[in-house]
Amino acid sequence: MVGDPGRRGSIGYAADPASALVSVRLPASREDRTPVNRDHVIGRAPRHELAAVAEGVRSTAQRMGLVLGIGDRAVGTVLLAAMSVIGMVAGVATRTGSVVPVLGVAAALPVVLASFRWPLIPLFAFALLTPIEEVVVIGPLGSLSRYAEILFIAAYGLPRLGRLRIRAMPAAAWGYVAWATLSLAWAVDGSATMTELPILGLLFATAVVLAALVTERPAVVRPLLWTYTMSAGVMAVVGLVAFLTSGDVTGPNDRAAALEGQNPAYYAAILLPAFVFSLHEFLSGRLVVLSASIAVLAAGAIIASGTRAAWVSAVLVVFLFILPRLTPARRVATVGLTAALALGVVQVPGVMTLIVDRAALAVSTGGAGRTDIWTVGLTIYESAPLTGVGLANFPIAYTPERVRESDVGIYSVENPAYRAPHNIALGTLAELGPFGLALLAALLGPLVFRRGWGPDAAVVQAALASLVTTGLFLDILNRKQLWLLIGLACGLAYLAARERLGNEFSAPPIPASPVSPVATGVISTAGQAAAGSRHG
Repeated sequence: MVGDPGRRGSIGYAADPASALVSVRLPASREDRTPVNRDHVIGRAPRHELAAVAEGVRSTAQRMGLVLGIGDRAVGTVLLAAMSVIGMVAGVATRTGSVVPVLGVAAALPVVLASFRWPLIPLFAFALLTPIEEVVVIGPLGSLSRYAEILFIAAYGLPRLGRLRIRAMPAAAWGYVAWATLSLAWAVDGSATMTELPILGLLFATAVVLAALVTERPAVVRPLLWTYTMSAGVMAVVGLVAFLTSGDVTGPNDRAAALEGQNPAYYAAILLPAFVFSLHEFLSGRLVVLSASIAVLAAGAIIASGTRAAWVSAVLVVFLFILPRLTPARRVATVGLTAALALGVVQVPGVMTLIVDRAALAVSTGGAGRTDIWTVGLTIYESAPLTGVGLANFPIAYTPERVRESDVGIYSVENPAYRAPHNIALGTLAELGPFGLALLAALLGPLVFRRGWGPDAAVVQAALASLVTTGLFLDILNRKQLWLLIGLACGLAYLAARERLGNEFSAPPIPASPVSPVATGVISTAGQAAAGSRHG
């Protein structure tokens, strides 16, 4: 259509054909005089929307730069590299058929990015995933709780590296890890030590960063323990349901566990801190219904697990760490409730049979062969009395020859070799020698026997004591819940030490002892005489 070039708002052609292309104009308004957006006519996004998107991308990049401590260009490089890696991983996953793990990683990416903005997200994820870590395993990638640890260290620890209070972790802990690392030089089997060192290093690093966090935000302790306790409560329910629906208990090995193939002893070790914390919360009058429910469920699951070490630990902690801190009336009420709970639990079909059978088995086999294991362990220690046989090398050194040298009983002949120590003290003595045992005792002893700072210190101390007591019959030094409590306890212990030091500096000066007038006169006379002698 050829229009009038002089008409305003028309689309026409100029008289000169050579200038026809440049004479085409877009209408400034519709026929009803409404303004027309030229970008919409051409099919492009409006300029103000593009500007808003660009501003959002720029703001996000600036935040990433501030969190990571890098410039804008470096942020662009990181994003470009991330996109390239995502493309490569997607291609490899499609070719190898590993789509599910990759989808899991992709789903975790928003959590990873959010963690650098809110670094407590991976910490609470770690506490939540620790009791259920055997459930949330993604193929060859392993348990999610391990990646939550790494993410917490990266998101909270790295940006604060220069001002992180790593001194909240006692020197004995640093020495223990260093000595365990050095044991690689004299280990019987270096590959076993190399396998264990990354596990110990990650647990220790998590505890260090957690202790530093507690020194800055001690209020995080109770919510963190509640997160762990809620997750462990779910595991208690699953284990009890599996136990009650499994049929009759026909022997001492028909024990409760949440998962098929799960070790009942380690299942009970997961529930112990949750039992201690929920019982403490119930007796303190906080969230009474919820805390009482979890305490009952955890106690029932611990009993049904048939783990004698957990039974002993629970009883000792209640009578040594919880009851002494209650008023006399509450002590009587707690003892009565505990007795009623015990009577109720033994009424469950199969529980009383399990208790009797497990107690009889402990007497006849020396604690499922533990006395024989400890006898062989002393022989292993005698083979390297100064340095030990190396971290994680107790099972390697537990050879048939060591069993025969120890002259143990019939039970160990049936299970002749390569057994774990089932005792953190003896295991450390045999693997790291007396120096390593002294460092471990210097780390755990003060945390168990000396209360930290704040209202949550008592329950952290009690929960840690329950695991350490269990450790006298079970190998738990590489368990996440132990190092979680160590980190909390170290942070509170550091705050308690700071408070004591502050009280010493702020204490009023000691007044001078009164001096008698006679002594004052003598001193004054002696001073005047001395002055006169100097002038004379």
